[in-house]
Amino acid sequence: MEYKDYYKILGVERDASQDEIKKRYRKLARDCHPDTCRNDPNAEKRFKEINEAYEVLRDPEKRQRYDALGSNWQEGQSFRPPPGFEHIFGSDPFAGRGRSGRTRSFSFGFGPGTSKAGGFSDFFESLFGDLGMAGHGEPGPSFTRGSDMETEVRISIEEAHTGTTRGIQLQGPGGVKRLNVKIPAGAHDGMKIRLASQGGPGAGGAGDLYLKVRVSSNGKYRLEGNDIIADLPVTPWDAALGTTKTIETPDGTFSLKVPAGISSGQRLRLKGRGLAHKGDFFAQIRIMVPKDLTSEEKRLFTELKKVSRFTA
Repeated sequence: MEYKDYYKILGVERDASQDEIKKRYRKLARDCHPDTCRNDPNAEKRFKEINEAYEVLRDPEKRQRYDALGSNWQEGQSFRPPPGFEHIFGSDPFAGRGRSGRTRSFSFGFGPGTSKAGGFSDFFESLFGDLGMAGHGEPGPSFTRGSDMETEVRISIEEAHTGTTRGIQLQGPGGVKRLNVKIPAGAHDGMKIRLASQGGPGAGGAGDLYLKVRVSSNGKYRLEGNDIIADLPVTPWDAALGTTKTIETPDGTFSLKVPAGISSGQRLRLKGRGLAHKGDFFAQIRIMVPKDLTSEEKRLFTELKKVSRFTA
């Protein structure tokens, strides 16, 4: 059979993705359709070649056989092995079933990129790799990968802001394993960090371990998305007259100008000082009233009440 380079027909590279193949086919099918190329006597032949190439390359299984066997890829439907072939794969090598449960049959041939000498092993691997072949070509078991596992790690808002490292211990068949896990700056509550192959053991390899981050508030700060919030206590007279206050943030201490007439619940913003500098820092005003008044304080508050025009 004459070898047809389906990749060349479609004008794509051999490692082209399925999306690239589909986009290229649509363009060629539109540009080379016989109805749009009526003056081209080869248009119909060209159009059939394009469809033939796409029919193979669009199907991952057909494409795999084509890459291994070239134009002979369809002959795998009726392959008869040469004498002595059964000694390699058993008395009935093609009676086995693949993972899909369907009977498998293959063509024996060497297409482009497969040599009879150096590529012999790769050729059989491409055809029989999914049958679970074990040593000496005998069918082997299908190994199951270990289960994924999950655990929690708690960090403070300050640690979430700057990033931190946590040491964890894993109990395995060989004893205790200690790992240092880097938690990135900006880690949020519920974020998961994947530790590959650190989960449950399995014959097909260990599963993954997922660390779920829990960001805990110590009462000093709280989070609203990427914004950090902290209370700023203010006396009634400072709230009425205005003042300058200092407040501590995860980035250090800052001075804030408190405007006159501010009320509880209002916020003063430090732009760009939020979690990992992705949000803002807000100082929320909290007007504090003295509980135990001296006689003089009580007299002055009483006098203020008499003369003030303010009502809540």
